[in-house]
Amino acid sequence: MSPPPWLGEAPGRLDVLGGVADYSGSLVLQSPIAATTRVTIVPTPEPRLRVVSDQEGVVDPPPPTDDEIDFSSDSAAPLVDWLDARDVPRWARYPLGCLFLFQRAWGWRPDGGLSIHISTDVPTSMGVSSSAALEVATLRALEAASGRRFAGTALARLAQRAENEVVGAPCGLMDQLAAAHGARGALLPILCRPDAMRDPAALPEGVIVAGWPSAVKHAVTGVEYGAARTAAFMGKRILEVALGRWFQHLAELSPSVVGGVPADVLPASMTGSEFVARYGAVEDPHSTVASDRRYPVRAAAEFAVGENFRCELAERLFRGEVADRIRTPRLAGELMYQSHLGYGSIGLGRPETDAMVAAVRDLGPARGFHGARSSGGGCGGTVVVLLEAQALPELRRLAERAGSPPLIL
Repeated sequence: MSPPPWLGEAPGRLDVLGGVADYSGSLVLQSPIAATTRVTIVPTPEPRLRVVSDQEGVVDPPPPTDDEIDFSSDSAAPLVDWLDARDVPRWARYPLGCLFLFQRAWGWRPDGGLSIHISTDVPTSMGVSSSAALEVATLRALEAASGRRFAGTALARLAQRAENEVVGAPCGLMDQLAAAHGARGALLPILCRPDAMRDPAALPEGVIVAGWPSAVKHAVTGVEYGAARTAAFMGKRILEVALGRWFQHLAELSPSVVGGVPADVLPASMTGSEFVARYGAVEDPHSTVASDRRYPVRAAAEFAVGENFRCELAERLFRGEVADRIRTPRLAGELMYQSHLGYGSIGLGRPETDAMVAAVRDLGPARGFHGARSSGGGCGGTVVVLLEAQALPELRRLAERAGSPPLIL
């Protein structure tokens, strides 16, 4: 154990390709940004918890007793009940969820209390995974405080549990892995089945990715994201019945196989009640089928398998297995445009981000702009742009004319 204060830091990330399909077992390509979240933990002699955020304020919940939370149990429900009973705000549930799950994982308890201080320059609600940066930074600070160290992808998986089970956001593992293992100037390929990482693929010299914020608020807890995720798992179940076999991940299938399933078998849309009557429940514990909602099951299935295929192609392009310095970013950019269309097909598009992507396309490779797509969970947030570094000033001017927040690099 190192002496206090105990520090942890992690970056946000840009979802260059793959995005929403992570929960379907897709390959995803992620790139960390320069902005980071920093968590500082100091011990207090009195048994207390204090969480301070430079942006959000202060929370002082009394530490839970063993009677209130069974730290030997694997269920997060008692912790959620404890947070609810004390009206702990959403922003504080990320670090507190990490703290309690860390204590449970390692059987570790601090001698006294803890004061947790959060500072960040990662933009929030813009699709660059500010929540994963906070979770990973918190767990790294707790590693320093306790002397315990996670191996491999265990830290990222515990961070995901905090977001899924304590905060209630149905994210895949992509964001936490990118925050914990991403490399600047390269794409981190992650096969989300659940956490098989490959060596980073360097961007060609002179090519960069930048985030163009839309100023439209984004959240993976939103109704649209949850519906898109549920629709994908509904599509998986329908395809299993149609193809007569079970598969672990929807993205194991190829676009041609899904495209060849007739429309009367895998329909464009289906209500929740229709699905339950014919197929029962979905297997995803973070998806809820609402009986009166209509889900885009075919588009969700086609997007997941198509996104995996596009990511596989893009990775090979960037590794130099197919094309050259000139053609590689242009081909990868076309894959990004296709991905953006897929976002819209499953209800995650917004007119604002559509207009931003169209503006990049209009400039085109001749001006140094290769591709663009909505990043992260869609519904606003940030458009990620693949461009030549020399074209960055023009992108800044474009963002300024649109009244957008500063670019994310």
